[in-house]
Amino acid sequence: MKTAMINRVLACLVASFALEGVAAESPESAVSRMESRTKDPTRDPGLFGDYWWANRFLSRHRLIEGFKGKTVDVVMLGDSITHFWEWKHPKSWARFTNGKSVLNLGYGGDKTENVIWRIEHGELDGYTAKCVVLMVGTNNNTSKASDPAAVAKGVEKIVAMIRARQPTAKLILHPIFPRGRSADSPHAEARARNDKTNALLKEFAERDGKVVWVNFNERLLDSSWWVPASLMADEIHPTDAGYDIWMDALAPHIQFSTSTVRNEGCVRRVDAPKRGSDWKDEGT
Repeated sequence: MKTAMINRVLACLVASFALEGVAAESPESAVSRMESRTKDPTRDPGLFGDYWWANRFLSRHRLIEGFKGKTVDVVMLGDSITHFWEWKHPKSWARFTNGKSVLNLGYGGDKTENVIWRIEHGELDGYTAKCVVLMVGTNNNTSKASDPAAVAKGVEKIVAMIRARQPTAKLILHPIFPRGRSADSPHAEARARNDKTNALLKEFAERDGKVVWVNFNERLLDSSWWVPASLMADEIHPTDAGYDIWMDALAPHIQFSTSTVRNEGCVRRVDAPKRGSDWKDEGT
């Protein structure tokens, strides 16, 4: 079984090189990052050497193989914001995962199209998830050419794919987290694109009526409406304190009293409390 798994990743790696520069990327397409390499000497080289994304993909599938035919309490799909919680903030991650099984499917640098590719290649197959948490899109919006409407459509496609593969799971959708310390930050333009995407995602959640929209972005901001260093030291990835806020926001939605989670009992939308008359919602 391990050999078959390794061969599968090798086949994907070879295919990614064959298609490099051929497939047109869009937020709704399916694109791998098997060719991604690391220059970080402290990173475990893994079976595929410095091809870190291939190593990550293999490590996730090894975990998935261990869950085959079983139930996973929480599956988290996303980018580095999800990935780094487990990797770089182990104490906070341990508090979050205490007493529950959690599968972290975050990959640094991933966009919506990379998540789509990963789902197409088995990351939601072979097990039953009680809850799937999705937050992705900030890497799409890093590009000045990014279209927030297209990014929102990519997220909507991921939601549909999750439902097709995990039809009984509670599906929690977050808006893209805020980024940037001030209007002068190099993250400021991407933050504006995130806000526009979030406004569209909120509209989608309201139309859909089934996803659990959990918006706590206000709790990640200070009085200037930008992210403080205490919560995002690098202006985009949470600190321990930032991850603890995420943990707190998820807590009411991942307390399972039975072995079967039913969407019928979910709160459909949870927005952060408004802060008075100067409140402006995401994207407005």
